[in-house]
Amino acid sequence: MNWDVVYELRERLEAAAIAGVNLIVEDFRLKRAVQQMEPLAKASPVFQKIVAMAEKIVQAECEDRAGLLLDTLGLLDAVLCTQAAHQVEGELTSPESSGYSGDIYRKISYGRLAAVLEAFRGTGGGRYAVIEEAHREDPEIFEDYRMKYWMVQALGDSYAELAEMVAGWLEREGDAIIPLLKKGFVADGKREMARRIQVLDRIAGGRENEFYRMAASEGSKEVREPALFAMRHDMSNLSLLLDYQKTEKGKCKEAAMQALSYMEGEKAAEFWKERMAKKPEETAGYLMSSDQDWAGDLIAEVLEQWIARGVPSEDETEEKPKGKETKEERAKERAKERAERDQYRQRLELLWKAAAGKHSKKICDCYEIMYQILPKEVPAVLSQSVIRSCHPSLCRLAEEMYDKYGDAFLEPVFLASVLTSTAEETYERFHEFLSPDGLLRKLTGKKQDATGVLYGFAKIVYREQEGKYGITLEELNSPLRERQVCRWISAGLDLRWYPLLLHYPGRFATGRRNSYSMYRNYYDWMLAKLYRPDVEELQEPYGEFFYKGALRLTPTTEGIQMMKRCGWKKYDGLLASCVKDGNSIPSYLLRQLLSELPLTNEELASELDEIIRHRNGKRDNGIAILEHWRDGLWSGVSAEKL
Repeated sequence: MNWDVVYELRERLEAAAIAGVNLIVEDFRLKRAVQQMEPLAKASPVFQKIVAMAEKIVQAECEDRAGLLLDTLGLLDAVLCTQAAHQVEGELTSPESSGYSGDIYRKISYGRLAAVLEAFRGTGGGRYAVIEEAHREDPEIFEDYRMKYWMVQALGDSYAELAEMVAGWLEREGDAIIPLLKKGFVADGKREMARRIQVLDRIAGGRENEFYRMAASEGSKEVREPALFAMRHDMSNLSLLLDYQKTEKGKCKEAAMQALSYMEGEKAAEFWKERMAKKPEETAGYLMSSDQDWAGDLIAEVLEQWIARGVPSEDETEEKPKGKETKEERAKERAKERAERDQYRQRLELLWKAAAGKHSKKICDCYEIMYQILPKEVPAVLSQSVIRSCHPSLCRLAEEMYDKYGDAFLEPVFLASVLTSTAEETYERFHEFLSPDGLLRKLTGKKQDATGVLYGFAKIVYREQEGKYGITLEELNSPLRERQVCRWISAGLDLRWYPLLLHYPGRFATGRRNSYSMYRNYYDWMLAKLYRPDVEELQEPYGEFFYKGALRLTPTTEGIQMMKRCGWKKYDGLLASCVKDGNSIPSYLLRQLLSELPLTNEELASELDEIIRHRNGKRDNGIAILEHWRDGLWSGVSAEKL
């Protein structure tokens, strides 16, 4: 197609507009340009309209020549903008994006982005739920480069929970997000800049050491704190950190001290040795995160000193003559002795917690004697040490303690096997602890204590995004929604574990719940974080597990969400199971489930009607609202609008 005649017509119309509309009738060049457009007018309706408008402009009887001229020019420009093309010679290259080095574009409509963008830009409550739900239900929109900027800006959000959640997402972006974290960084900024350094620290480690140094030197108090702690990655920072711990105060001094605990070499060991001699308990607190051999040796030496002192008042004391003290005085003396023993034990516990993650020979030699004093704390610390370090000496120690003391050390030896053996070897060795008819039970007639294995599984998560298993440091009694992986499990898990876990005899036991978990009990929470959506044969057993458990105990919103993830189709009876005989009606829970259950209005109304009829017409507290919801559902009102 020849576009020259179109451009010529536009040029003649623009020239006529400049010269004045009164001269258009006599402009023969404009009339010729209109005549040249006739072939195009026959080929396209839009050009036919342009020609008709242009011909009317040059006629003497045209009344609104100026307005028609502007309309014709506007239509011509619109056609040229949408149909014309621009190009240059050379090879096609990907565009550079300032501040982000990952994928820069996703073909996503603004309608999908609008609600999340508004939540990021806004203030007040309700925004956390909008952003969290969008990330869960439609994660693709967070891959768009337009959303990356707002995610970084959210690090300074006044709602701390939202900022921390987004920080966790940014960490998963990896190196691609680093330029955007550094772009626009203000050293004397507030909490947003501090969180940028925290995210950068977790992604880049020591690779951004010069940036941390700059922030520690020029930054505000909020920024200096994470910058000083981030300097722990580079051993060349030792002298600087020693200076900072002298000049800084408060949290910044604490951060410098924490960073010093990661340093290697005699100079660092000498600094901590002097401090340990003056303030052993405080120093042990600083050394909890360190895995240096000198740190393990220091903790071991102090433990040996305290053990050598012995437990206060446990030795036989010289018997005092009777009648020389009153009953009240003897009671005070016993109370004083108990207080001294408690204080002694507390100090030992504090020192022993600092042993976690350390693997020097001296600290390993302390496990035997410390187990006699702190029988509950020692296996727990060994489990943490295996996870944090996975050092061969700690794995051997776990085996030795298990051989000698049995199931008390089942968790650390199980975790050591998970991290160092093949998935098949770990299963073959430990699966009978979860088997109701295991070989050991048949031979001995005794029930096996599976607590150690279950506590080990409670620390394992499956990350769908990474496609692998990881181990965390959180305990079973703190089921956080997002758990940070401390170490990935290279061998993975044998899939034969899943049938045993899904049919474990204690799976439906009632359990304490808290605000961090919406599942019925901790066992549900443990299984939920092990779910693998990529394994099709797990979908139906998982759905059945959560469905049967909800019927026996109490359904929850997260339990329903888990069923939907598994593709489960059967949800009848769940609403009715919320109301037990003699119990009050949990209206709040029922309202949540009405919106969550994938049932029709008629099915939901029938469930509510069953609850109402089960009460035999009693005017219990909550019946009126159930009747209102039932009638609304029957009349066609959606569950979300009740």
